[in-house]
Amino acid sequence: MRDAGFIEHDVLRTVMTSLDVEESMIAAIGEREQDLHDRMLLTPEARQGGCEDLREADSTRVEPETHAECPECLREGTTWVHLRLCLACGNVGCCDSSVGRHATRHYEETGHPVMRSFEPGEAWRWCFKHDLLG
Repeated sequence: MRDAGFIEHDVLRTVMTSLDVEESMIAAIGEREQDLHDRMLLTPEARQGGCEDLREADSTRVEPETHAECPECLREGTTWVHLRLCLACGNVGCCDSSVGRHATRHYEETGHPVMRSFEPGEAWRWCFKHDLLG
């Protein structure tokens, strides 16, 4: 368009510079959104620990029995809301917002005190024994 004489060189340069800035801003926003999505949701430092069970629970030592579903809900034909991972044995159960409440049932049946959220991007833990978030 510049070579054909429809747009002056200075105007075209200003437009192109503006487009470059706009593309950079869009890229930066996309990167920020991805960073926020990838960042772990952690419990505030002041609330971590709390009890011996939470301090001793190690989420790196346990292998989940499943990675995408609540096996008890599948057996019962119900739907889960969120998944929880037992840090003692790797059992995966549904949260208390689910009909089956299988994570709580697992605690009641086994006495395994600590579970953690098994949702992507979440790393908070719960001690059933002491009703503490950690």
